[in-house]
Amino acid sequence: MTVVRILGVGSPSGDDQAGWLVVRELERTDLTVRLPCRASLLSLDRPGAQLIEYLEGADLVVLIDAMRSGAPPGTISRLDAAQCTPRDRPVSGHEFGVVSALELARALGGLPACVLLYGIEIASVKPASQPSEAVLAAATHLAQIIARELAQRFGMSARPDAAV
Repeated sequence: MTVVRILGVGSPSGDDQAGWLVVRELERTDLTVRLPCRASLLSLDRPGAQLIEYLEGADLVVLIDAMRSGAPPGTISRLDAAQCTPRDRPVSGHEFGVVSALELARALGGLPACVLLYGIEIASVKPASQPSEAVLAAATHLAQIIARELAQRFGMSARPDAAV
């Protein structure tokens, strides 16, 4: 059976909660129950190299993290995990971030066959602050995008009542 993991990476600091917010939105739906596979949703607190453990055994991984590329806050980007290199570092403000973990997994031969990498452009990462309206809106929108994409990948129709 196909194993799908949807991983929201973040921290409790302001907009850096972006990945967690997307997972929270997806938890409000019945998406993981409706998918014809073994699907799980996880929120990870700055996993660093431990991210590799969450990649193991998965056929498809959807990774969501905060990013800073200079685009306006709330901008959603989809990145090709196969083309990201540690020197690019478009995703994550963490010292050993998502891109570094993906590169290490690739070097160790543990990168899943399909990795969908999404970033939400952020502004503030002040400790204990709330996420901005732009990031909240982007998280809701990205959850809808991911739900539609996974439904299409598995030949399911998008149900209006299952919308995020």
